[in-house]
Amino acid sequence: MPKSMQRRLAAIMFTDIVGYSAMMQKNEALATRLRFRHREVFRRLHQKYQGKIIQYFGDGTLSVFNSAADAVECAIELQRELKQAPQVPIRVGIHTGEIAYSDEEVIGDGVNIAARIQSQAVPGGIFISGKVQDDVKNNPDIHTRAVGQSALKNIQRPIDLYAVTNPGITVPEYDWTPPKKRSARPLPTKKIKRKKKKRAATLLALFFGVFGIHRFYLDQRNIGIAHLAMFFLGAFIFPRLDWLVAMPAIMGIVDFLIFLFTSRESFDERYNQEYLHQKRAQQELAFAKANEPRNILQEKRNQYLEQGKQAYKNYEFSKAIAALEKAAEIRYDDPETHFLLARIYSLSEQVEPALEHLNVAVAFGLEKVERIRTEGDLAFLRIQPAYRAFEQNDFQLVQELPSLAEDSLPLEDQRSTDLLEQLSRLEKADRVESDQGETFQQMEKQPKSRNEDE
Repeated sequence: MPKSMQRRLAAIMFTDIVGYSAMMQKNEALATRLRFRHREVFRRLHQKYQGKIIQYFGDGTLSVFNSAADAVECAIELQRELKQAPQVPIRVGIHTGEIAYSDEEVIGDGVNIAARIQSQAVPGGIFISGKVQDDVKNNPDIHTRAVGQSALKNIQRPIDLYAVTNPGITVPEYDWTPPKKRSARPLPTKKIKRKKKKRAATLLALFFGVFGIHRFYLDQRNIGIAHLAMFFLGAFIFPRLDWLVAMPAIMGIVDFLIFLFTSRESFDERYNQEYLHQKRAQQELAFAKANEPRNILQEKRNQYLEQGKQAYKNYEFSKAIAALEKAAEIRYDDPETHFLLARIYSLSEQVEPALEHLNVAVAFGLEKVERIRTEGDLAFLRIQPAYRAFEQNDFQLVQELPSLAEDSLPLEDQRSTDLLEQLSRLEKADRVESDQGETFQQMEKQPKSRNEDE
């Protein structure tokens, strides 16, 4: 470690603007101005809570605080303010740990963990580690609840996660059950063995017991070879020694009777120990994986989407909006969710929220923008004056967003190559994991018109 680096315990905060990259591709002006707003609010609140901004990297931030309480209280106020129009959806992750730092950078395992926790959080939410929870649990102004235990990538031990539940903060709506304690035996690395069946072993002992075939089936090769050796010695080498042939035959009959009257549980306990261990280990891993916050949230989002679409088909628009808004909270950057919300708001003759969700849908890359001109559910919206301005502005809302002077934007990163590469690897790993299905399923393609839905 360079001499200029110092060590200390700190509360580390990571934030990330949800869907920023997609928005930059479709609506660069809006994305840039939202980032300006994010940074202005971020800088002002860090001054209030005595936090130190270490770096801005694209759409994210890294900062440290002297106490966990300061970091969490700053995050709460940050989320509340950024939820006001124009909304800037961010995720926040906080962890406490030892860091090495200088004027330009901060490194350490705590940085990696905070970044991973941020990636698990929901848009508009704040996730903290168990260590932060221990520091703030007696603070009357901070409210939290457990949301899961996550095996974070490249982190040796699973991390207990907690969601901040103060008013105005998005909280995942699920009950978390702590995973069962795993077996002390090492987890299997090979393919799972085939289960030995009691019936097959019994029949092999009855018909081929003299050859010891049932012993080979049960992976008892040495005993099986002894059976064969005695049979061939008695049958071909020492034909006068009849007992050499009789012995393996008798042993086969005895094995047949033992297998016949042994319960399946006892048979499995004796002959399928490795199989049972591997099966239990697989179940434990599957349970732990399904119980991670990211996967629980994916399942909840799918449920909200299904509830919203079903309520929409039943003309229960209030229920549909409530469910789809919850789905959008979990994954804010899904354009199809916002498009369906815009359609339902239009059917409910609510112009302003319909246009806002259309604006977000387009910003996040809505496929076939022409659907806005042809979708039957949007007929009411298309005759409104506000819609005409929206269409004439290339399907972007004409909004008076805060216009910040260039010198009010914090200087771009004075960061080291090591930290840049570290953050890049973290982000890339999260995106690959998301693409492989550990992230959320795509919403089913929406129908073009109300009639087609039915």
